[in-house]
Amino acid sequence: MEGCNDPHSSSSSTIPFTGACPTLVHMPVDIFIEICCHLPYVDLFTMMGVCRQFHYWLHSTTSHITQGIWRTSRTKFEEHMKLDPPEGMDEISFIKLSMVERKCQICKSDQEIPNIYWAFRVRLCRPCFRRRITIAPDNIPEWAKTPIDITLVLPHEHLSSMQTNVNVVKSVYLTSDLVKTLRECHSVPPEELGDWIFKKQLIAQGKIEDAAKRGENDKKRLTWLLNEKQEFLRKTVQKLEDTTDDFGNKIYFNRTILIQPSYKKANDSLRIPFMDTDPWPNLYERLKNDYNDWKKNNLLIVQNQNRRLIIRRIIQLITSYRRLSDIMDLKSGIFLNEPVLDCLEWCPSFIKPPEVITDMDDVVRQIRNEAREYIRNKRHRRYGPFSTIEGCISLLTQCNEYARLFKCKLCWGSGRKSYNYTEVTRHLMCQSTHNLYYSDVDDSMIELDFERVKKLMPRWFGIVLNRIIKPIK
Repeated sequence: MEGCNDPHSSSSSTIPFTGACPTLVHMPVDIFIEICCHLPYVDLFTMMGVCRQFHYWLHSTTSHITQGIWRTSRTKFEEHMKLDPPEGMDEISFIKLSMVERKCQICKSDQEIPNIYWAFRVRLCRPCFRRRITIAPDNIPEWAKTPIDITLVLPHEHLSSMQTNVNVVKSVYLTSDLVKTLRECHSVPPEELGDWIFKKQLIAQGKIEDAAKRGENDKKRLTWLLNEKQEFLRKTVQKLEDTTDDFGNKIYFNRTILIQPSYKKANDSLRIPFMDTDPWPNLYERLKNDYNDWKKNNLLIVQNQNRRLIIRRIIQLITSYRRLSDIMDLKSGIFLNEPVLDCLEWCPSFIKPPEVITDMDDVVRQIRNEAREYIRNKRHRRYGPFSTIEGCISLLTQCNEYARLFKCKLCWGSGRKSYNYTEVTRHLMCQSTHNLYYSDVDDSMIELDFERVKKLMPRWFGIVLNRIIKPIK
C-alpha cells in the first residue's frame, strides 16, 4: 500500500495495538491484502477495529491498493452495487453512505429510515431534510438571484406532491449550497463568470443524471433485499416447522411460531430498507428459544384449552341408548353408564392432555380405557354411573342442582312429567295417583329422563375442570 508497504518500518512498528495477536499484526502486507480481498465489507470494517495498524492500512483514502480492496469487496459481495462511487467520493465513504449507515447524518435518529439524496451526497431523515432545503421557485430568496440566479448552477432533488401537499413536483436545493455557491460566484472575476457558470452547470447536470441512476439502482437493490429477506424468513419458519421428535411428531407449529416476538420483529423489519445482508443473526435459534419459553409459560393454558376440547368432544359423543350402528361404528357414542363420565378427573390423559392433539377421538378413546382401568382397580368410589338413580342423585348433589331428572314408571302415556327425586316420591304416595305407602316406594318404580341427564353434563364437566385447575394453580 502506498505509504505503508513495509509493516516493520519504524513508522508502523511504533504504532501500539490492543487485542490483536502480534503475529497477525506483523504479517506481510501482500498477505494482508490477499486476505482482505476475500472479505465482505462488513468484515473489513471489523478488521479496521482490530488494531491501529489494520485501521491505518484499510482507512487510507489515497492508496489505490486500499481503494481496490474496498472496491473488490463491494462488487464481489453486493450484486446490486456495481456502480462506482460518485465523482470526488472515495470507496469507504461510498460504502458507508450506501450500505452501512442507517441513521440520519444530522440528528442520528433511528425512528425513521432516512433517504439518500444522491444529488447532495447526504443521508437525511425527512424532518432534517425539510429544514435544510429551499424550494424553487417560490422560496428562493432575492439574495440568491444576484448577480445570477444561483439555482441555475446547482444540483437539485425533487420533492414529491405528498410532501408539499400540492399536485406538482418541485425542485429543491440545499440552502447551504446556495450560500456557499453565491460566495464563490462573488469571488469570480466578471470576465471569467461565463466560463464559471458553464463549468458549474456541467457539474450540476452530471450530479443530477448520476443521482437519477443511483436512485433507480437503490430501488432495485431494496426490492432484491426485501425479496431475499422474505425468502430467508419463510425458509427459517419452514425449517422450524419441519423439526420433529424421535417419533416423527411435529414439535413446532406455524400458528404459534407467528406470534413469537422474534418472528414479529423480523417480519416488521421487512418494511425497512436495511443495509446489511443478514439482519437477523441466529433467527432460527431465537425463534426456537422464544417458542420454548412461550410453551413453558403457556403450558397450563394449552392444557386447559385441550381439556375443554376433550370435554366438548365427549359431550358430542354422549348418547342415551345403544343402537346397532353405535356398536358397529369404531367411534361409537359414549353412554351414560360409562365410567369416563364420572371418573374423568382421575384419568391421566385428561389431567395432562397432549400438547398437540391431531385426532381428538384417539385421545377420547385413550381416556375411556383409562377410566375403565381405574374402576377395575377400584382406586376411588365412583360418582356414577349416571344411568342409575343413585348416580343421578350423586350428580345433582355435586352440581348443587334440583333438576327434574326422574319419571314415574307407573304412569303411562306421552304426557308423563319429570320430577326431582323428592317430587317423584311424593307423586308415588299421592292418594289421587298411586296411593303407595312410603315403605313400598323404591327406585324400581322410578326411571330417568336421559335427555335431561345429558343436558346436565356440561355443568358436571365444568365442576370437574375446576377441580383439576385449582390444585395446579
